[in-house]
Amino acid sequence: MIQVTERARETFKNQLEDLIERPGVMLRIGSTDSGLEIFLDTLKDDDRIIEHDGRAVLLIDQEASETLADTTIDVEEHADGARVVVWR
Repeated sequence: MIQVTERARETFKNQLEDLIERPGVMLRIGSTDSGLEIFLDTLKDDDRIIEHDGRAVLLIDQEASETLADTTIDVEEHADGARVVVWR
């Protein structure tokens, strides 16, 4: 099971509100040739949807879901901005 902290959910929601003006576009954690990445995308049939305050804020594709099984996704603040962190 993938856990997403309240802080991470709130951060993703705020980023969506600040950056995206296109309906249906969300942040996605997806598997790429170089590993896991976060990028903008639309909902696909096999996505896991993470919500905050009744709004979808993060999509996780099937392959990334398998990689992230039994982890917690969080956001940490650093001098140069927020960073997504994952731990088991």
